[in-house]
Amino acid sequence: MKILYDGRVFQFQKAGGINRIFKEVISGLPADYHPIVTGVEDFGVNTPNHPNLKRPRFRLSRLRRLGVPLRERWWKPRLLRQLDLFHPTYYDLIEGFSFSDFKCPIVLTVYDFIYAIYPELTEGSAANIRHQTEAIGRADHIICISQATQNDLLERFPEKQNKTSVVYLGSSFEIQQPLEEQAVYENPFFLFVGGRGGYKNFFFLLRAFAKASEVSPRIRLRVVGAPLTAEERWQIHLLGISDRVEAVVYPEEQKLQELYHSSAALLYPSLHEGFGIPPLEAMACGTIPVTANTTSLPEVVGDGGIMLDPKDEDVWTDCLIKLSRPFPERDKFLEKGRQRVRQFTWTESIRQHLTIYRQLAS
Repeated sequence: MKILYDGRVFQFQKAGGINRIFKEVISGLPADYHPIVTGVEDFGVNTPNHPNLKRPRFRLSRLRRLGVPLRERWWKPRLLRQLDLFHPTYYDLIEGFSFSDFKCPIVLTVYDFIYAIYPELTEGSAANIRHQTEAIGRADHIICISQATQNDLLERFPEKQNKTSVVYLGSSFEIQQPLEEQAVYENPFFLFVGGRGGYKNFFFLLRAFAKASEVSPRIRLRVVGAPLTAEERWQIHLLGISDRVEAVVYPEEQKLQELYHSSAALLYPSLHEGFGIPPLEAMACGTIPVTANTTSLPEVVGDGGIMLDPKDEDVWTDCLIKLSRPFPERDKFLEKGRQRVRQFTWTESIRQHLTIYRQLAS
């Protein structure tokens, strides 16, 4: 089967949940499949691995008046010929492509409706809502990464009833036994992993952490992902916790696993999630995820973590204080987390992707 993946997400995301999805799915395709990813020069942290993977790119010369016709009349028709399926990685496509170019079936993954629900918290909401709406309208089948996302989809697009599937994601990390309490609490630190903009509720977390550190002055916060912005550094300074917050910029997978494994807990106060890979990774790596109790997160975490109101700072502060030292329920949470993460595997996710691909292509 010949499947084209528009590489848009790899263009704007160096590391993250969405490009991890496509790394795992493409890498897990059978050996007789032929995946094509367009428009990508550097995959970043999550590079797919498949023996038949091709990465065609068309570089426009400085003379666009010559390059654009060449791309439209020669390069693009050759690329699109004999495709069995098109699976874009995001809602807006790479330059030079539109959904009308594709005569083959289109399967679309919908991650969430954060831009529609929190337009004031996310930059570029109007354009993203427009692109998402068009992509959903064009799709022959839609993969939703949680039941919560499917509910949001069908509420907005009831005409897509019977054209959707819920396909959960997985953890890319092997299940580990937790560290001994002494090793965790000798120098206790909490972990924040992923994007930090708007709905991710990062400033809320900083305030709760600052109040908790007044009671437990030994705790630290390690922030994994992009470098801290000027505004984030300023807020950290104003809260008086500059010596307690450390940024870990785009660590390798092995380093990330070590951070999860040795942390007191993952902190994930997001107001809205389509799925939530970091809590799953935390449970696999032997630490406790502390998450918001909203949207998809109860589907993922279940009884394997602690879920709190993402708007109640005092509740989060009290929880951080409790988790900053040994507590009786720790082993119980860790064992339930290990049981929970076994329910989410990339093997099963890829199997369900393949079922959808085959149905559409046939």
